[in-house]
Amino acid sequence: MIQKLFLIVFIFPLYLYAQNKISYKVYYDPNLEQNGLKVQVDYKGKNASEITDFYYSNENWGEKDLFKTVILPQEDNPGIRFEVKPEKDELKVHHQNTHKVSFTYRIKQDFKDPGYNVFNRPRIKDHFFHVLGKSLFMVPSSFTKAPDDQEFEFSIEWIGFPEHFKIHNTFASQIRKQKIRTVLWEGFYNSLFVGGDYRIYDFKVHDKPVYFAIRDQWNNGFSDDFLFSNLKKAVQSQRDFWKDYDKDYFTVTMTPTVSQNDSLFKGYSTTGSAIKNAFIIQGTNNPFNNKSSYLYLLYHEMMHDWIGTTISNKHEELNYWFSEGFTDYYTYKNRLRSKDITFQEWEKLINEEVIRNHWKNPQRNIPNYKIKDDFWKSRNTEKVPYRRGAVFAFWLDNQILFKSHYKKSLDDLMQELLKMCTEKKLKFTDELFLELAQKYLDKDISYFFQKHILSGEDIDLINEKWIKGFQFKIRDEIPQLQAEQSAESQYILR
Repeated sequence: MIQKLFLIVFIFPLYLYAQNKISYKVYYDPNLEQNGLKVQVDYKGKNASEITDFYYSNENWGEKDLFKTVILPQEDNPGIRFEVKPEKDELKVHHQNTHKVSFTYRIKQDFKDPGYNVFNRPRIKDHFFHVLGKSLFMVPSSFTKAPDDQEFEFSIEWIGFPEHFKIHNTFASQIRKQKIRTVLWEGFYNSLFVGGDYRIYDFKVHDKPVYFAIRDQWNNGFSDDFLFSNLKKAVQSQRDFWKDYDKDYFTVTMTPTVSQNDSLFKGYSTTGSAIKNAFIIQGTNNPFNNKSSYLYLLYHEMMHDWIGTTISNKHEELNYWFSEGFTDYYTYKNRLRSKDITFQEWEKLINEEVIRNHWKNPQRNIPNYKIKDDFWKSRNTEKVPYRRGAVFAFWLDNQILFKSHYKKSLDDLMQELLKMCTEKKLKFTDELFLELAQKYLDKDISYFFQKHILSGEDIDLINEKWIKGFQFKIRDEIPQLQAEQSAESQYILR
């Protein structure tokens, strides 16, 4: 009896673990654009059943009706019947009464190029593919009901792809058989899978690999060397700043949304997204490519790996003054620190991109609680926490330098905040931040914070105290920083 009980106790955890595993086979097709990426799913459920529900998001990252990208050929699925329920993000798979279910679907690009306003739908051509993990791989609906910290094992085999056809994603590079153990939402579904004619470069930071995957020939000086060398500088400077070298794998992937050598489309747009182990850059590839915008995007979005991700907001939009504003401030500060820009260029960017643009924004004095409601509705409202938070970060940096006689800066506060949030598993709150600020300033700034961050009143930049070398003058009715490159002002880099 004891032996039987021991056997049950031993087998039961293995049985439960089996329910947290799923396998995929992704097949190459020389006519990928016409036929789509073929994905075979194999899963063993907890109980024998004739119906297994699978999850597929019909809306993801602003893209709607994504079920239009899913093809379910009957010839690939003998004995299988499907019920498609886009409104429920659900695919019902009718199969034989068994624990196991195996079926095949295809993911196909459903828009015609050029798609000027398409960023996050599956892009699949004969020579490359670019698909978010959430739009490529279906999972059993039971996975979506598990706790957020529940880990699953995802096995992926890339079958028949030619050797020259690169396979690269946010979990590995050039690995044709992958076993990925991670959570669902912030892991497997917060990912990107690309393949094809990508050029892949790599370097190491503290012996940890960083990859750069790019495709197409870019216009206006966007050479591989320009892009890759600036990426290396940005990654190194940010990790040195945070003293954080723990990532075992990281990749940046750059894919054009539209490629044109002529000037028919005169616009220029680029987006960046921080995801699991990675950063995605997408942009229009035309004669209007902008190097300055690329560098800003690189430093800003990659800083979100720490501010907004590792130091994550408890109250999302209500904390955007921090996660966007302080990220923006450190975008310029780290570009200066890494010598990407000069001291004079840094002063100009602070004056024009932060202060002037903020003062000219008709919504700049909107209370913080209204940002939560209107952030996604109004471009003017969206930019308020970026610039309001950046001005506050500059003020606080100066006050800490001033108070500590240049021995400490905002950098020290941010590094301590990172340590607190990681070691104690805390989320960012206004209260946590004000507690730390009081420690560094030896005074309570709650009233100042309430007045200028929560209520939205402008900081009186003219009459505030600044470290030696910094002062503000009114120009065209807008306060502007006048910075001298003195010994004291250089402490802004410490």
